[in-house]
Amino acid sequence: MKKIKIEADLMEILKKGGIALFLRILGFLAGYLFVYYTVRYFGAETQGRISLSFSFLMIASLVCILGADVNFVKLFAIENNFENAKGLFLKSYPFFVGSSLLIGIILFFSSNWISVNIFKDAELTPFLEWTAPSIVLYTLMLINASVFRGIRKNTLYAFLFNGGRFIFTMVFFLVLVFAWTKDPITTAIAHTAAVAALFLISLWYLGKHLLPLSRQTTYTVSSFLKDSFPMFLSASMIVLLGWADTIILGMYEDSSVVGLYSVALKIATVVSFSLQAVDSILAPKLSHAFHADNYTLFRRLIKFSTYINAVFSITSVLGIFLFKDFILNIFGPEFIAASTAMIILSLGQLFNSVIGPVGSIFQMTGHQKVFQNILIVSFVINLILNLTLVKEYGINGVAFATAFSLIFSKIASAIYIKKLIWKAS
Repeated sequence: MKKIKIEADLMEILKKGGIALFLRILGFLAGYLFVYYTVRYFGAETQGRISLSFSFLMIASLVCILGADVNFVKLFAIENNFENAKGLFLKSYPFFVGSSLLIGIILFFSSNWISVNIFKDAELTPFLEWTAPSIVLYTLMLINASVFRGIRKNTLYAFLFNGGRFIFTMVFFLVLVFAWTKDPITTAIAHTAAVAALFLISLWYLGKHLLPLSRQTTYTVSSFLKDSFPMFLSASMIVLLGWADTIILGMYEDSSVVGLYSVALKIATVVSFSLQAVDSILAPKLSHAFHADNYTLFRRLIKFSTYINAVFSITSVLGIFLFKDFILNIFGPEFIAASTAMIILSLGQLFNSVIGPVGSIFQMTGHQKVFQNILIVSFVINLILNLTLVKEYGINGVAFATAFSLIFSKIASAIYIKKLIWKAS
């Protein structure tokens, strides 16, 4: 009976992971088209500005959430804990509304100062102004989506978190460009409208799953946020590892160079598609198996998902290596200059995917503080390398810094898991 249960879990990862991967591929294709038309209509400098505004969105929403989204996944995934987790969710929701509003207002009124004094690009200002309302919408959408991930509504979660954002952005972008005006700021407006649409969808489905509403819970908001904080630090390091290169490059190079780099980075992330798709289903299963002391299932889930990731990522990176110039030339001949950076970033993503879902293993087993410390060291390495290499090597320097720090974090995490968590289970 136990073996049947294990096989069912593996099939669910394969099936639902496949759906999540399909939605992520759709989202990537939409994002690919969005970048393509942004570059074609408005040039690499506009792509650089929209990429910088995305970096502010990701970092700001992270600060607003404080790791609560990951913690909600863990609590909602615990068996017979739905009502308790629901009460906590409803009690804590005003906190996330308030924090995101505050940071959004701060960004809006400081956008001109940031653009002129930090990035030396006054034309970045309207992009940051349109990003400000996205902070509120995106933060609350992510909080809502964490509930769906915890209760295993994985297709809905995958659409909200992966596919929907750029599918809707592309739709709104085409409508704005062809029905209104061909102005570079339409890229930021379209993205904000897309995030708003995703938030409304998440809110509607949230009402379906959480009714009747009840704030009764044995958890307190303060203790929940305290427990979430190590996850926030871990998530902070992951986001900063992912966006520090773009921000630092924007401080030292023109927006057009940032645009070249953002395209190379976007293509390289294809290599880790399967990791992110499978992880959306895997995390709550790991939490459930570990807390139920089902260590046989726990180990098999990890091995099975790592195998899937390895097959997909190796195939993807070979394709990028063989057709790198062809892929980049689609955006324009000037983007071929980013081919070396794209190869370096792809190698980093290959290690990221092949080593497996170390972040979920740490966070779903209560070892998030160890993961946090590994990521802090990785971020320090990333920051030092970025600042050291960007002046002399430009996009290739920041690409190396990003790939090296990512590989370091994955190898260090794998060693710890193998020695302690794996043996203990």
